[in-house]
Amino acid sequence: MKGFGNSNGKTKKSIKTANILQKDQLISNAFSLHSNGKIKEASEIYNFLIQNKIYDPRVFNNLGSIYCQIKHFDKAISLFNESIKRFPNSLEAYTNLANVLVIKGKNDVARGILNKAIELNPKYLRSYSILAGILVGEGNLEKAKFILRKSLEINPKDINVLVNLACVLKDSGNSKQAERYLKDALKINPNYDFALTNLGAVLNELEKFDEGEQCLRKALRINSSSPITLNNLGNILSNKKMDKEAEHCYRKAIEIKSDFSLAYSNLGSLLTKQGNLLEAEKFTEKAIKHNPKFELAYVNLGSIKIDLDKLHDAEELFLSAIEINENYNYAYSNLFRLYEKTNNLKKLKYKIKAFENNKIIINEIMMFKARICFREKEFITAKKIIDQVSNKWVKNTDHNTHILFWSFKAFIEEKVKNYDEAFKCFEKSQLNLKYEDTNPKIFQDYILTYRKNLDNKKFVEKSNTSKKNDFSPVFLIGFPRSGTTLLDTILRSHPEIDVIEEKPLINSVEQVIKSKFKYSLDELHKLSVDDLDFLRNHYLEMLQNNSDKKSAKILIDKFPFQTVCLPLINLLFPNSKIIFTHRNPYDSVLSCFQQSFEPNNAMANFRSIESASRIYDLTMGIWLDYNEKLKMDYLTSKYEDLIEDFDKHILKILNFLDVSWHENIKNYRNTAHKRGKINTPSSSQVVQPLYKSSIDKWKNYEEYFKNSNQFLNKWIGYFKY
Repeated sequence: MKGFGNSNGKTKKSIKTANILQKDQLISNAFSLHSNGKIKEASEIYNFLIQNKIYDPRVFNNLGSIYCQIKHFDKAISLFNESIKRFPNSLEAYTNLANVLVIKGKNDVARGILNKAIELNPKYLRSYSILAGILVGEGNLEKAKFILRKSLEINPKDINVLVNLACVLKDSGNSKQAERYLKDALKINPNYDFALTNLGAVLNELEKFDEGEQCLRKALRINSSSPITLNNLGNILSNKKMDKEAEHCYRKAIEIKSDFSLAYSNLGSLLTKQGNLLEAEKFTEKAIKHNPKFELAYVNLGSIKIDLDKLHDAEELFLSAIEINENYNYAYSNLFRLYEKTNNLKKLKYKIKAFENNKIIINEIMMFKARICFREKEFITAKKIIDQVSNKWVKNTDHNTHILFWSFKAFIEEKVKNYDEAFKCFEKSQLNLKYEDTNPKIFQDYILTYRKNLDNKKFVEKSNTSKKNDFSPVFLIGFPRSGTTLLDTILRSHPEIDVIEEKPLINSVEQVIKSKFKYSLDELHKLSVDDLDFLRNHYLEMLQNNSDKKSAKILIDKFPFQTVCLPLINLLFPNSKIIFTHRNPYDSVLSCFQQSFEPNNAMANFRSIESASRIYDLTMGIWLDYNEKLKMDYLTSKYEDLIEDFDKHILKILNFLDVSWHENIKNYRNTAHKRGKINTPSSSQVVQPLYKSSIDKWKNYEEYFKNSNQFLNKWIGYFKY
């Protein structure tokens, strides 16, 4: 076909006199070239035919398709319109025109074109398929289902319509029906990889993980380079706790399709779950780069930014998700939660007022309005508002918001003295699905592993002779919910003190002991002097890097459960000062049960009063043993004494730390407000004036402690309550 497009008179004359057979041969040649990727040569033939007024709907449609392929959409629209004008019954031109109009964002015009095509031929199925696609894109899933069902009435064996209807049903939350339609499609063609891929996704939602995995692996045997199949398999493997295999699937999907935003987002979520936040941040940012309208990726990235203490970035990302989709509930709940968690009630009120006319988020607004009233001690009003939240919404909202709702409601019910109802709500707030990936016994064994060091004479000798250091951090420990966050906030208000809040610094040292030196945590006696120097320097480098107050003379590592790690702490820093906080054991245990902690193996012990009491007993038991066998420079801080006589108690602690009283100590609430994110559930409490309502609060729930007295009563005596 070389030379086509040269407009010499001889060629024109020969074309004009060409018979239909010759014309069909030219079109067939052009189509063959197009099919083989030679679009330039194909378009030359089509253009030459049009220039010579050899009109055929196939010419207009095929050339229009080429222009769509190379993104010359206006030229494509002109050709499809010309085809309709010259050949009004050419249904392919209508659907092709509708497709390109959708790409141009002209859905309403496309809808009119498709309705005209359906009028011309109600049995032309492609019109229904494209119309359904428009409706899905607009979020009108009910009407899309109607159109697809109508299409199935025309041809019940149309495998593509069966799959498309299943996809719409899945997105509508009806996975069981979706499963049925996909299996019907596979009865027609058991090797239809697209149906297998979608069935795998549906079975994943139905938690039929093994069956779903089988479908997806079969689809990959048919088409090993399908990125969506790999992505869906990654989702199932992630749910089966096969994280390495899942990560491999996501990475392979991205390798095949470098702009696959969904796989980037899913990989980011997997890495977030693993605690690899910097990698998660990078991949989620790529998801947004390749799909700037991907609202879920914006919210996921916002959550990652919060964990990385990039709070302003998180706020902007949540707002961007809302700008993309003003009815995206998940973005609103995350934005409101950020403001509440960072004690920015002023901005929370402002945003709620700005969005309150959006009826789609009425329940989110009421939930956070109730929380604001609770924070402002308007408890009766808070109760009235939160009781208006729809039960159906509570059941169907995203899991994080669901958990947060029950936590908010529990504290409100407690303040209006509905203690039994409050307790039921606290129990519901502990039903976090992330706990399925945890095991409370692992943390219990971790405590007992550390305890074994005390029975080893070599360890005791080494700890007693370990070298003193020129600089040693202070360790603020105790038991969770014993006043450590309040004390942290007070002490960091002193210009000479900085507090590193709940960073896994000692945990990082433990990982080095296991990976580099190949010792378990009950083999600390095997660490040489050089090993200890290495670990000490490793710890101090991380400590300094996490300190924002470079002028501080005293750095405090605050992490309550590091009570457990005292054998290692004592070995590394034998002259470090220890502040051990405690509170009425019953109040500590109750408060732990009442918090919606981020699930991990330690926090899994707080999901009931009894399990929290058991771990309290175990922790205090080893504190007693450590006290007896380790040489520690420690001071105990009793929460109730701090509340009763602030100045006297804090002065005692400052004297212990060898620093003078500073008037800024009393401005600790301002310190709390300036901190932004506080990494504990106490974030809303430390900004308040000191209050006594938390003392002996457990008595309101006394009946729920009947199986726990055996674990707590002895500590009442020990701590002199």
